Amino acid sequence: MKISIAMATYNGESFIQRQLESIAQQTSPPAELIVCDDGSTDSTVNIVDDFSRSALFPVVIVKNTKRLGFTANFLQAVRMCHGDLIAFCDQDDEWLPHKLHRILEMSRGSDALLFAHADELIDRNGDSMGIICPNDRPYRKFIRLNDFPGHAIVFRSDLLEMTANSLTSSKYKEVAGDVEFGHDVLLVEIANAMGKVHFTPDVLVRWRFYSGPDHAPPSLSGPPPRTWVSFSDWLYPSDLAQSYASAASFHRKHSILLSCVLRDLVLYGGDTAAACAKLTKSMNLLARRAEVMELRARFYGPLSRKARIKLMLQGAAIGQYQNAKGGVGMHNALRDLIACLFKVKRIQRPIPLGSPGT
Repeated sequence: MKISIAMATYNGESFIQRQLESIAQQTSPPAELIVCDDGSTDSTVNIVDDFSRSALFPVVIVKNTKRLGFTANFLQAVRMCHGDLIAFCDQDDEWLPHKLHRILEMSRGSDALLFAHADELIDRNGDSMGIICPNDRPYRKFIRLNDFPGHAIVFRSDLLEMTANSLTSSKYKEVAGDVEFGHDVLLVEIANAMGKVHFTPDVLVRWRFYSGPDHAPPSLSGPPPRTWVSFSDWLYPSDLAQSYASAASFHRKHSILLSCVLRDLVLYGGDTAAACAKLTKSMNLLARRAEVMELRARFYGPLSRKARIKLMLQGAAIGQYQNAKGGVGMHNALRDLIACLFKVKRIQRPIPLGSPGT
């Protein structure tokens, strides 16, 4: 059983040397390391190139001529891997020496398609933050939902065979454009739908957390600093319509990507029927949520009171306050009701809501 490592890099000179050293110290070395650089302007590529000369395993370096974004870049890297198992690798973490060995142990005699593990959060200096995710109580919901970040998963190459036309760098850019879903999201969704995820509470990675919400789930970064704002500004921020419009685009594109995956799974055949049914349900829920977000983007645009009341009733009819139907929960009904009954400040016009394919 061979393990390939897929690493996406971009201006990572600050920490990549430590990550590479942790890979070199693996008790079960990888079969190969594929590094796709997304146009770094610092010394990242030089550091990887120097490492490749002394590495005891092949190191392939690809330099993108055009920036892809981290999701498409990771998908490009995994498509170049030849191993039976593929491990995502960030440029700024540190692997424990037995990570790959432990994954190999888990894979023996298991039919799981995706293997996940816990990690310890460290700061930019490499000091522990005293948080083990997702083992610690505040984060156990990630275990319950089988929702794991890319650096904490290793998957079988079978998943790439099942999604030969959908989970590619070019298809992702065609559908999602510059929207970043994360390279792990769809793979985790597919493995979950098939009931083939194997999690171990063993800590196998030291996850460097230093860049705010973009580097870790918001629940791990704690509440934002408190600042004084009026009640009106808190309830109706100036970018509310824009936020809903962006969310609509995000959910719509996610739904379309899932539809592409579903076409691949149907062609692949095998025992994917149950997974297809679950993913179809998820796809439809995402499409409905996109519809709700589009309606709410219009609701919080520059409308009259009468137009807002009409949109609120229309939204209620399609279940915009019911979570099970892709809605935003009943607590938002009160906000909308206040916006209908009282004059709220005009909120900036949302971005144009294009066709479902945008």
